[in-house]
Amino acid sequence: MFFAALALQWLIYDDWMHRGGGLRLVGSGIAFVLTFAFAYRWQLAARRRKIETLRRFETIRWMNDRIRNSLQAIECLVYATNPHVTDPVKDAVDTIERVLDEVLSKAHPDSPPTRHRPETTPAS
Repeated sequence: MFFAALALQWLIYDDWMHRGGGLRLVGSGIAFVLTFAFAYRWQLAARRRKIETLRRFETIRWMNDRIRNSLQAIECLVYATNPHVTDPVKDAVDTIERVLDEVLSKAHPDSPPTRHRPETTPAS
């Protein structure tokens, strides 16, 4: 950009306007430095935002894994102790898993749902 600015100055002042004199290096140099500093800071800020977003997604993935493991343990314990009350617990577990899938699909729209159990509908 610096050299493009110098070329444009030469073209406009010397060639078109026929005004001789040296190229104005100071103004172009200051513009170059300011533009470079702005672009560099912008790229650093974009990189920080991307890293923070990736950290959040990693936290969501970790929380999802821990919650699913706990839900499986709850479901197994309820089934082992009281098989006749598993339906409400299973419904609650399915609801929580659906919410987790919704959150994950918003966080990672290109990933498939992680749920392996087919949805069950209550019998009519």
